[in-house]
Amino acid sequence: MRRSALQNSARPGLRSGIGVIWLIGSAAMIVAAMSLVLETGWLNLCRSEAKDVAESAALAAARSWGLAATDDATSRTTAKTRAKTIVTGSLLDGSSTQLLALDAGLAASNNAAAVNNNAGCPSILPAVNTLILLGDFDSSTRILNAGTVPATSSRRACLVQFSVSLTSPFTSATRTVKARAVAVWDAAATPARSRLVSVSSISCP
Repeated sequence: MRRSALQNSARPGLRSGIGVIWLIGSAAMIVAAMSLVLETGWLNLCRSEAKDVAESAALAAARSWGLAATDDATSRTTAKTRAKTIVTGSLLDGSSTQLLALDAGLAASNNAAAVNNNAGCPSILPAVNTLILLGDFDSSTRILNAGTVPATSSRRACLVQFSVSLTSPFTSATRTVKARAVAVWDAAATPARSRLVSVSSISCP
């Protein structure tokens, strides 16, 4: 009888210890789950911001090139500079990560001595992470010729593409965010405007 009483008196402390362990384990799981949810939301926000930057840059470049009175190296460089200015002047990650790090890559993609000012023209995208391409867009085939063919006003298009590495504020993991957009000058619209398009492939020399 005395032995049974001693066993019963020990059980509340044992239960209390198990409860504390369970509570600590549950709290750790809840924190991990919340961190995952928050990081997913943060990553989606960064992707959305990057997409907006790429689209704005492509639209600005297509408009600049489309409105140019003459299709020369100066007008094409100006168009690329418009796109570059938007990208490098924009912010990601809740307005804390500036894209100035992409400046060198965007500058390297311009060559005023080349037709369409494209210093590099990858046949498969996204082979190059940081890029601005000017080219001739065929709306029927949806092919962007970024090679040696000068574009008429109604087919002048710009592709903007970049990727940037960000550090998660929730897990400290490094995440890569990519964005790509293509815009063409629509001279048939009233008023004429640049608009976003999708491409099936890129044609290179």
